[in-house]
Amino acid sequence: SQHYFIQSNLSLNGMEGTKERQLHNLLKRDDTLIGIIVAEKESAIPVLTSYNPSNSELNDRHRPLIASTITLMRNSNKLGLGDTKRVCTTYDDKNVVNIFYRQWIIIIIGQKESSLGGMLSLEEDIYQCIEDLPVIPVD
Repeated sequence: SQHYFIQSNLSLNGMEGTKERQLHNLLKRDDTLIGIIVAEKESAIPVLTSYNPSNSELNDRHRPLIASTITLMRNSNKLGLGDTKRVCTTYDDKNVVNIFYRQWIIIIIGQKESSLGGMLSLEEDIYQCIEDLPVIPVD
């Protein structure tokens, strides 16, 4: 398995503001969406985050979502899920869509009223947004 080292936001050459704006524009499509997190799979470092301003309390609570997503991804075969690309989870207070794409984990968080189908419909647009994020392969 190849490991990746993500360059810090300082190395995104000014891209981070543009990318975060693109994610924020995706959030505007549905007022039940709370946030979108893009993290690197191996390090669990969030590279891009965007939150609905009315849900800013979640800003500091994204790390457990990333950790649980990585655990799920790494143990999906043990759970009988095989090579899973998407996992939708419902909680008492929110819906979460986890998407595994190349070296990235994409986490879309919505209120409990959010449509999982609507959340999944953002997938291609998020791929386009993160397509050119710089990643350095590390042996």
